[in-house]
Amino acid sequence: MKPKLNEVAKYANVSEATVSRVLNQRPGVAEDTRRKVLDALTRLGYNFGAERVRKFRTVGIITPELDNPIFPYMAQAIESKLARHGFLSMLGPATPTTAHERDYLQHFVRMGASGIVVVNGAYARRSIGYAAYERLLAEGIAVVLVNGIYQPCPVPAITIDIAAAAQSAVRHLINLGHERIGCIAGDMQYTSPQDLARGYERALRAANLHVDPDLIVEALFTLEGAKSAATTLIDRGVTGLIAMSDLIALGAISAAQARGMEVPRDLSVIGFDGTPLLGMRGPTLTTLRQPVDRMAQSVAAMLLGQMNGDTQPTQVFEADLIAGGTAGIAPALVRQPERAGASHLA
Repeated sequence: MKPKLNEVAKYANVSEATVSRVLNQRPGVAEDTRRKVLDALTRLGYNFGAERVRKFRTVGIITPELDNPIFPYMAQAIESKLARHGFLSMLGPATPTTAHERDYLQHFVRMGASGIVVVNGAYARRSIGYAAYERLLAEGIAVVLVNGIYQPCPVPAITIDIAAAAQSAVRHLINLGHERIGCIAGDMQYTSPQDLARGYERALRAANLHVDPDLIVEALFTLEGAKSAATTLIDRGVTGLIAMSDLIALGAISAAQARGMEVPRDLSVIGFDGTPLLGMRGPTLTTLRQPVDRMAQSVAAMLLGQMNGDTQPTQVFEADLIAGGTAGIAPALVRQPERAGASHLA
């Protein structure tokens, strides 16, 4: 025989309404209170069943395909933070050719997940919007979006200020003497590449340099796509470039090397993400590093906050420019002393 609500409430020293919210997985219950209620239900003989017990503690994490190392890196960091609060995370890599994001959203809802984290999701295309995630919130499921957002965002979210990061990268190249700088922006139908291009243009204008739209090149988020875009920029005479990801930056370096160029002597390259990359030869990558650990901590705090009835506004993080060995002095400045010496000898 199942215990009555008033019996559980008395045992746990909470209200009957709180017991009801816990049983129906509604928000507005503090984590320690939720545990007290679950403990009371167990001690009074309430049989949840294995699946029902587990679903109180599950969070789904949806990412794009895992070829780009930032996504598994981010997912692992979020999973680690959530595990410390007793949550089991389940990863759903959404791809255009296999399981779509909407499939994972539906799956996590059906399995009774307490929360869902979406990294660079479909919402990053403005034509998609935030309606699907707002419906989840209305159903009492905690949701946090990570990166790729645009304002106004009605869903709890954290994001990197990509435009500001792009500005710092371009300023770094300008300070090294580069004037013809390219931008490999990714697929421009998404918010993040648009932000990268906007920051790139702002930095050039602030330095009174010409903004050439032909030096902003779209690319697929693959090594081959990066190589093609970088080759185009090399043919257009750039001496430095910024890339939408570290993966794209590595493709750009590969394209330069295929042309017999040396990085950074002939071409300077700055990536974005700051992920630990395996198999990179030559100089360490100069990159805009996302503070993944702090971002993951905020994701966990946002999810727990929602479960306790507290919704936080969007949090914006700054990327750190990490100076490696792939960005150096502009070629013209490196060769200038050589030309001066040759003229003197003549």
